[in-house]
Amino acid sequence: MRAFRDIPMLRASTLAVVVTAAALIGGCDMNTTNPNAPDTKRAFGSPEGLTALLAGAVQTWVGTRDNYQVMPLAVMADNYTASWNNAAMRFYSSVGSDCASRCGWTNSATAPEAAGGPTVEAQWYGYYAVLNAATLVVSRRTKDSVCFDTDCSADTTKTARIITIAKMLQGLALAGIAEIYDQGFILDETTDLTDPLAIPFSTRAEVRDAALLKLDDAYAEAGAKAWSTPADWMGLGQGQAYTNVQIQQVIRTAQAELIAMFPRNAAENATADWARVATLAAQGVSSGTPFDWNYYVDINNRECGLDCTKTWGNSIGSMRVDTRVAALITTNHVDPWPAPDGNPCPTISPDKRVGDGSYGPEDDFNGYATLTETANAGTDFACSGVAIFPPARGQYHQSNLQHIRYHQLAFRGEDLPTDDATGQDAMYTPQMNDLLWAEGLIRSGGSKVTAATLINNSRFGRGGLPQLTGAEADTVLIDALKYEQEIEFMGQGATPFFNRRRSGYNAAAAGGRPAYVDGLIPGTPRHMPVPAKELDILQRALYTFGGGTSPDMAPAVNGAPRRETVEERYRALQALRPHRSLVTGSLLLF
Repeated sequence: MRAFRDIPMLRASTLAVVVTAAALIGGCDMNTTNPNAPDTKRAFGSPEGLTALLAGAVQTWVGTRDNYQVMPLAVMADNYTASWNNAAMRFYSSVGSDCASRCGWTNSATAPEAAGGPTVEAQWYGYYAVLNAATLVVSRRTKDSVCFDTDCSADTTKTARIITIAKMLQGLALAGIAEIYDQGFILDETTDLTDPLAIPFSTRAEVRDAALLKLDDAYAEAGAKAWSTPADWMGLGQGQAYTNVQIQQVIRTAQAELIAMFPRNAAENATADWARVATLAAQGVSSGTPFDWNYYVDINNRECGLDCTKTWGNSIGSMRVDTRVAALITTNHVDPWPAPDGNPCPTISPDKRVGDGSYGPEDDFNGYATLTETANAGTDFACSGVAIFPPARGQYHQSNLQHIRYHQLAFRGEDLPTDDATGQDAMYTPQMNDLLWAEGLIRSGGSKVTAATLINNSRFGRGGLPQLTGAEADTVLIDALKYEQEIEFMGQGATPFFNRRRSGYNAAAAGGRPAYVDGLIPGTPRHMPVPAKELDILQRALYTFGGGTSPDMAPAVNGAPRRETVEERYRALQALRPHRSLVTGSLLLF
């Protein structure tokens, strides 16, 4: 599977994409060969090759959703926190250090990691790589009638399974673009590649709607026949198989999440289609027999090989829970950091997920001043008496709380005897779906009793907190809902950021902590621009968001034309070669 994983991520020039597309669909003979390139027609022409490509695309989606360059979004949401500048986390989450307020996106094709350059492009190319691979599979089936069964005249079960997952990935990829960027390209097997550079940008709302339609198509396809996914599609060695019915539930959760997490601020949040969110989530992974949708992280992909958000987020020496969240879920921690000694251990909290903060087989078992695990240890959080961040970098959002819910995926250096940085990586949980469902009901005027029951599934079931009845005011239910979201969304890629930008929830402010607007510190950008690499090659104007000098969000610029300078023209002629377009590397090899 790994051999095929990187194939769809190739970023070829415009000419190369058109030639490859023509060759694969058999439309013409360009009489050109590249002996150094893989035999794409043979690799992508066989059912076996296409199946491996699709399995690799599933893994690429997991990595794009939760990997290294996603971590800045988690700390910008003041959910996790870190002062290290890996993936530009410090650069993007600090206040008044590199920038007067929060830094805006560094939308540059040449800016180094420390200045945030790669952050803007990582998810763009990751999601379009997934879209590219999935669309090739759909195209080969629809245009060339490739059969994934022994004889499609007798049985099409495997073919239906392949097409369902491919269409689901198309929808998930477009959903990622819609949630993160202000605009994007809507591409599928029907896209006209005659002139790739003429393909227009679509607004984020249009991309969202295209994603929902693709997911609807996948849902319908999944209902045609009974099947189960091969276990290795969800991770080598211990991947889980999912039935077609369970895949339908995953699709509905993904759709509910997309609608709920799409808004950029409170105003957009108020106009979201919450009734549809409730309807979709009612068919999601917590309906019927609830289940986690997991991907198994094996030894080849551990420790940031696939899911950096959980690896770093559950590492006691790498990241911590932000003091904003720590003050919310305990009764003895305050926000901001109380200099010079910080917040105390053990923790005091009525929430069983927090407990007394004890952790590990013995006191200080790995050098971070933890206390031996007791019967009152929390399931999700532990307390460390060691401040891990250098004081010179600022400590107002450093807490003593560590996230341990996904401790099996943390660095091996955490030294728990059963942890080796491999394990099941939960992408959608029943609790996440319950909270989407409950919010849809509350905000659309649905049953408050049902909403209370859904909130209680995590509030009481995991947290041991007093149960809601549904007789509470909407504001009380929403406050309880937001509390649960802070805990249950933690570690799930960029979801905490999406949740904070639309309707943040804060513990009582103290010590001069900056004010919040819709949950984000002023100046924090609310979505990303199209990466500079794309805009440069397409000769479109560069733009960005946030940081006080640019708007936090703005209507799509639609890639306004950029005037070429004399120097740029000279260098283009001097190069005597065609421009290489990374956006067309995201276009579809079909």
